[in-house]
Amino acid sequence: MLGRSRTETTVHSIGSTSERESVRAGMSSVHGTPSKLCNFHSDSILDSPSGRSSTPSPSKPRPFDDVSSPPVRPPLTGTNVRTYAGQSRSFLVALPQSQVGALGLETRPQSLLDDSRIMYGESQEDDFEMRESYTELRERWGVDASEDDPRLPSPGNASPSPTGKGKKRKGLKHEAPPKALPYGMTNDLKSITELRSKGESRRFLDEVGYLFEGLDAKCALGVRRGSALEIVAKLCDVDFARRAKTTDFLARAWDVLREAGAGDGDKVLDSSLAFYAALIARDPGDLLDLASKSDFTSTLYRLLASLERSIDPLWLIATGADGAELKQAGITKAESALLSHLYRLVRKKSGIFHDHDIISSRLLISQALVIVSPSAHTLSHLPSLLHSLSTEIRLLPSRVSAYISGLSLFPPPGPLSRTDTPSLLHLDNCLRLLDSFLLGSWPIAPEETDVQLAKLEELRHQHLAGALIALCVSCAIIQLERELEDHRTIAGRCIESALRVLINLTHDDLGWCQAVLDEELSVAAIMHLIVMAQRQRRLFDNRTRADEAVDEDGDDAARWLDRMCLALGLITNLVQAVPDARANIGDTLIDFDCPGKRGCIRGCRCPGRTSALDCLARVYAQHVWSSNELDVVVRGHMAILFGLLMDCAPNNQRTLLDAIPGASDREKLGALLQHAQDFTSFYIALTRKMAETQSRREDDDEEGRDASTVDSCALPPASRVLRDSKGEVVAKGVIAFLRKLRDHGT
Repeated sequence: MLGRSRTETTVHSIGSTSERESVRAGMSSVHGTPSKLCNFHSDSILDSPSGRSSTPSPSKPRPFDDVSSPPVRPPLTGTNVRTYAGQSRSFLVALPQSQVGALGLETRPQSLLDDSRIMYGESQEDDFEMRESYTELRERWGVDASEDDPRLPSPGNASPSPTGKGKKRKGLKHEAPPKALPYGMTNDLKSITELRSKGESRRFLDEVGYLFEGLDAKCALGVRRGSALEIVAKLCDVDFARRAKTTDFLARAWDVLREAGAGDGDKVLDSSLAFYAALIARDPGDLLDLASKSDFTSTLYRLLASLERSIDPLWLIATGADGAELKQAGITKAESALLSHLYRLVRKKSGIFHDHDIISSRLLISQALVIVSPSAHTLSHLPSLLHSLSTEIRLLPSRVSAYISGLSLFPPPGPLSRTDTPSLLHLDNCLRLLDSFLLGSWPIAPEETDVQLAKLEELRHQHLAGALIALCVSCAIIQLERELEDHRTIAGRCIESALRVLINLTHDDLGWCQAVLDEELSVAAIMHLIVMAQRQRRLFDNRTRADEAVDEDGDDAARWLDRMCLALGLITNLVQAVPDARANIGDTLIDFDCPGKRGCIRGCRCPGRTSALDCLARVYAQHVWSSNELDVVVRGHMAILFGLLMDCAPNNQRTLLDAIPGASDREKLGALLQHAQDFTSFYIALTRKMAETQSRREDDDEEGRDASTVDSCALPPASRVLRDSKGEVVAKGVIAFLRKLRDHGT
């Protein structure tokens, strides 16, 4: 009775002392009978809403023999309140008539016995009728039902539902066959960890539910802006981001932001959406599901096409634009305050960028797009990419000219810097995207090939080649200027990306090769990169011999070696496609130790300058005696390049043979021939291995599809490497030329 009194809050106590004494006196005649077995039926001392006003007053004690029938309870209604109290959950057990004498109830007044018989009959009917079990109640109230786990019960794992009360008899050997439980009564989770994770996910979504409510399209614009800012602010927290990954929060937040108007022209919501995409892109795995949405990539490209430096909200905030400039860009004071808050989040809490990176909405978008799988990009996205790339890179030729004339490479902070300073990190992202397009990683249909060629032709007429060369020159200046030391890392990445794009554009393309050679700075800039890379390698070797090298020095030397290989590849493309490139390179003068001063950018003016062929021969000589596997590749590539430079160019033959180490021309040509053969074998094996690897991936991805539906023009680039055997043919042609030159003399 004590436990039951706790569950039913309407239990009232017997009011007076005299009544309690009469109860004790009346029960003293029962030998050891518990008080709960007397006629105080559980429901007789429970108040109901209807009987609360008739509770006897303490001043008028109720006679012991006046046992009234319990008040009738109202039926259970369809409410969400669940309780184990009430008549259907009485813990009292009905007693059979045979035990009345044993319990001493025959000594009670007749009226009391009559009432007890009536009460016993009612209770007996209640106890022996089929009542709802706990299992049935849990099913009826949906306690175990889960909207995010709609799995049918497993009949093999189901347990039988209890059909009656009481303990199982000891002599029972065979149990009833198991019965299939209804939906929601089975739990196939394997561990408590899964249960805990499921509960944490639900609680997390409940906690952030108010954010989604604030982004409802019916809410005021200010409420939606504040909710969007709070979402990105919370994602900056590492713990919150970890919990968000375990739920569908990331995908739901994108949908809710889009429904709230993000990406449709509002500056605050659009910038918040760009920041949200950049935050998700911190982990490429998190971006897979989000990028699979049909509007993710298209929305970001549409935002990218609409942004320029003069109207980029975060760019203006980052460069310190005043109120008049913000107003001219269409940014109100209220929006300026919210954008300033968003800028502080990006700068201080996101951890995405370095302190010297200039934040912009364009950068946030390209930072996310460069992580997206190439298969998510289409040809329709290319115009937006090219527009953003062109508006950013077209500033560099004028900045290089300003630097040559004695000005700084980038203007000092001020109104001019907001319009004349490019974002190197955004440029690198755009170039990486363009490189993936040129490699054929984007899914381009065969009927779109003509459109693709037209876009590339348009780029050539827009002088993209000259802008890329200017980018290489600018980044080489950053590598030498101490004032720009913080930007050296991103400048090096830009050099690599620009060279990769130029290699793809000039590969077996006479028009692009001629466009590069027509630029005044092109050959000198490419040769300067090769010489700079070799000087860095020599510096690293000297520190290694002196036991002064650190890990960072080795990383820098490896990166410069990559840049030198890319520059050599670009020179090879130019010489292979344009015969005049041989004479152009032979006539270029450069000092191997040129410090790269302002006056030497258009052409080296150092007193020790020599032919660019002599500089190439010095680079080759420093790789001849090395056993490093990378050096083997470099000298083999240079042997192929020397064969191309000497073919049909007697002056170049004499210059190179005089500069290459060796006792005689025959010995020098023999060494070149051997290195060229080694490189050709390596190249053939590498391309075939790449093609086989990609073919296996294709077979796995296309399993079950009809091979006849795959057009040969849509094959990925790695498969086309083996089909395009021109590189192998060129290398074998050089080997034949060197062998003939060695055997028959120059």
